[in-house]
Amino acid sequence: KLSLPGYQYRYLILKHKRRTMFGDEGNTVEVAEEPSIRSCRQDAHGIIKHVTATLLEVRPGLASSPTMTELTACAVEILIFGDLYDDCFKEIIQLTEEKDDSLLAKVKTLKRKCDDRRTTPVDKSNEASSSVSQSAIAALQSVPQAHTPTDKLTHCVEFLECVSAHFSSTFQGKCIDADTLLLMVCQHVVAANIHHLHAEVAFIEEFSRDEQLLSGKEGYALITLQASLHYLDSVDDLPSDICPTT
Repeated sequence: KLSLPGYQYRYLILKHKRRTMFGDEGNTVEVAEEPSIRSCRQDAHGIIKHVTATLLEVRPGLASSPTMTELTACAVEILIFGDLYDDCFKEIIQLTEEKDDSLLAKVKTLKRKCDDRRTTPVDKSNEASSSVSQSAIAALQSVPQAHTPTDKLTHCVEFLECVSAHFSSTFQGKCIDADTLLLMVCQHVVAANIHHLHAEVAFIEEFSRDEQLLSGKEGYALITLQASLHYLDSVDDLPSDICPTT
């Protein structure tokens, strides 16, 4: 608590809170000036940068290896987003609200069509291709519960690995190409029905470090989710072949 990084952290967090609200004899009122639509995210970037840099300066041993530096950056993330996550995520929700609402409406329409279709004889030949992995859905639904980009990316990687494993066992001996994997991911996105998935992906894009996105699994998982959302956004009506079954 008496360290320079700790002092800097508390001071910058206080400055952030005063940017959006200020106290007047114990009464909290809104700041008259309209804040920037990126003010919270800009504050988060600035605090992460300065606290991490100060921490590595006063504790040089934390920069002794890439692994130690990465662990330090993750620890700072946990600390900062413990205070700023809600403010930052609310900003992003406002930016992606239209896309998220549109996707939820499409999913609702598709599920209604699927329910109607299940009252008629089912074509068993498509049953395997439309089944979903409950483990993959659970991993994707865990993304909103995580409050750091590192943890969100971890769940995204787990989601994609579960999807791949599920369909590798379903289509034994068959090669899963990129188009087939994209279809599978779309099926799971529809089944998971996350309210702010565009915002979740945007948060990861905003705050993930380059080292994370270039490391292989994490970057590929994010790109795959981005591609699935792009496809789901591009169609007026979701095709029936991505209607999932359990």
